Amino acid sequence: MSKYKLSKEIGGPIDAAKAKGWMKKYEDKHPGEIRAYFFGSDIIRKIIDNGEAVGMRVYFGEGDEGKMQMVLIGTREDGTNIWPTEGKDASGGGTVGDTGYPCPPYC
Repeated sequence: MSKYKLSKEIGGPIDAAKAKGWMKKYEDKHPGEIRAYFFGSDIIRKIIDNGEAVGMRVYFGEGDEGKMQMVLIGTREDGTNIWPTEGKDASGGGTVGDTGYPCPPYC
């Protein structure tokens, strides 16, 4: 059993200046590299609308071409990930998301 409990309330707004500072610091350390991904609301809703999900995790991954990828997956209150039962979108399981648009070039 997990030593912690996740909830829908985890996370919150931060000051825009702080966010921009963090983003600039990362970009300065990694010039020319991917610095963000865009995901449409449909895939985000599909992941978090699972009845067991209290939120989602965003994992860093490396795609087939050796470039950074983001993997989105719903997460339960006990911290376990909600994986599809089989294939991409089987009933009773979760949805794992990717195919976001990288920035650059989609900035």
